[in-house]
Amino acid sequence: MAKALGVAVVTGGNRGIGREICRQLAGQGFHVVLTARDPAKGKEAVKALKGELGPKAGPIEFFRLDVTDAKRIRALARHLESKLGGCDLLVNNAGIYLEGGYDAKGSPIDSIQSEPMSKVRETMETNLYGPLQLIQAILPMMKRRKHGRIVNVSSGSGQLEDMGVGEAGYRIAKTGLNAVTAIFAAELKADPKAKDILVNCMCPGWVKSDMGGPYATRSLAEGADTAVWLATLPKGGPSGGFFRDRKRIPW
Repeated sequence: MAKALGVAVVTGGNRGIGREICRQLAGQGFHVVLTARDPAKGKEAVKALKGELGPKAGPIEFFRLDVTDAKRIRALARHLESKLGGCDLLVNNAGIYLEGGYDAKGSPIDSIQSEPMSKVRETMETNLYGPLQLIQAILPMMKRRKHGRIVNVSSGSGQLEDMGVGEAGYRIAKTGLNAVTAIFAAELKADPKAKDILVNCMCPGWVKSDMGGPYATRSLAEGADTAVWLATLPKGGPSGGFFRDRKRIPW
């Protein structure tokens, strides 16, 4: 098999959109590091993907990672540096959704007026602080290579322009993730040695997955497409943007 195009890390890669992102990147020839909290599920996903893609695809390996565990994040960084020589692409896909969702009339079951702070904190740890810590851990490798692509899987639920009601913890975390994206992009643009490190976030839309549910309108392939596009942008591509269907959308 030809040499891999680069090393791509995808968090929450054992199912749904994350698994599909892994499939598409490996299919393009990247060495994919699929991470997940559950070793059994992660290894099974790797085995299944290898069977689907065949020998012409890029290598796929599993690494156990809970994005809320700083020790495991540091262990991942050491593995990437010592075993794979660094990292070219980081897709922060892992996320949780703890809110109650919507009733039959489309009204939110939960309210920010009574949202338990424990639920908000848990959501923030996974959906916001985890990606932030991962970028901090992996970015130095990209800076040494003077190249990198960072993609944060966000949501329209975090758009300030069209902020709605319900799912408060999820909305707040995704709005925060958008801010993290913009701040990193702005800092890197000002660094002459990091101008080819592009940082963007994207909304996959309402996707048929465990989180999106059976009534969702988009396939996994459609949900993953923009993330893969951003992860493989050419030099001079956009940075610091929020995208859906490969088009920039308002914050």
